[in-house]
Amino acid sequence: MRLAVVGHTYVVAQNQEKYVAMRRLDPTLELRIVVPRRVRRDAFGHDDSLERHAQLAAQEIVSLGTALGRSHVTALYDPLGMARVFARFRPEIIHVEEEPQSVVTLEAVLARAAFAPHAALTIFTWDNLLRRRRFPLGAVKGALRRFTLRRADLLLCGNRDAQTLAHNESRAARTPQHTHVRTQIVPQLGLDPAAHAPGLEPELRRQLGFRENAVVVGYAGRLVPEKGVGLLCEALASLAGQPWQLLLVGSGPLEPEIREKWMARFPGRIVHVPGVAHREVPRYLRCADIFVLNSYAVANWKEQFGLTLAQAMMLGIPSIVSSSGALPEVAEDAAIVVPERNVRELEAALEALIASPGLRRDLGSHARTRALRLYTNDVVAARTYQAFEQALARRSGSRATSQLSQQECDRGIDG
Repeated sequence: MRLAVVGHTYVVAQNQEKYVAMRRLDPTLELRIVVPRRVRRDAFGHDDSLERHAQLAAQEIVSLGTALGRSHVTALYDPLGMARVFARFRPEIIHVEEEPQSVVTLEAVLARAAFAPHAALTIFTWDNLLRRRRFPLGAVKGALRRFTLRRADLLLCGNRDAQTLAHNESRAARTPQHTHVRTQIVPQLGLDPAAHAPGLEPELRRQLGFRENAVVVGYAGRLVPEKGVGLLCEALASLAGQPWQLLLVGSGPLEPEIREKWMARFPGRIVHVPGVAHREVPRYLRCADIFVLNSYAVANWKEQFGLTLAQAMMLGIPSIVSSSGALPEVAEDAAIVVPERNVRELEAALEALIASPGLRRDLGSHARTRALRLYTNDVVAARTYQAFEQALARRSGSRATSQLSQQECDRGIDG
């Protein structure tokens, strides 16, 4: 299989591991990953410039200049560069890991039509929220989305709501010439079990100033209101008599409020680490006894997966999550789920876990079992590869014959 992947996610070497795992499944896989040279600042305080995984050859990562947009949706890759990749590589599959309404997806669709017309096209989407945008932006994005989805052989959805949204849009826009888009649910990224082995980080905990008998509550990600960090601080404030300390890893506009309001109110109990390398996130999560991701939906966003939740689960850390978006889908019964924006329920869940080491141990063990079954690089690679085989079969009109074992192909997100 000759596979061309387009997407900013793969600027980071750690994320390229999914395709390294796919190569282990199919040693004959030929690969080109097309990425921008740099992506904007992320949740951990980085402007990510291009990296390459040690097991990928130099020619397999193609970096292109970008123009026009500050966001991934509006950015344009060097069109001549993308055309050269498709014309020279002659991919059998073109997989775009940008939203269907993004400029890059449109660019890949047009380049495929001109330079690789026989290639199957697959698109990955996280989009799980129907946004009502004003004219003309809403009309333009809607037209882009319909145009690209009609030309896709398969849509890979990062969560169930994204799948439902795509089906509803497809039914509403169906014409005699166009049937509904085919979809499959699969996570975008997997995790390395070796890098996410359970354990303690006593030295790092000491360096960060955590007391030996403290129960450390952890969060990693963007410091923005909708991630529920402020609500988490409110819940912990109601448990001031409990032996908690709070670890916040990440950057964002809430940093001044955290310093001036919460750290000032609870001196020595809140530790903020503004930026760590992606590969270091598991080390910092291991400092936590409890992980919390208490997001809530806003007009233009709700949780699409929660990668740090999957990391905490694989590390065997008991978690509390809100009912926002895909979080209950990712965790199911392997975490405590509380209603979003409900501080009282969050407080009760925190109190129960802080008080019971046995409950923390049992919930963490269950979470790790689920994460190893669903969220490793090997599992995600197998499910994604199977989707590519289905897209190729649909394109050629033949029946899909997987090179993978039935056990490997049956794995994936429940439901």
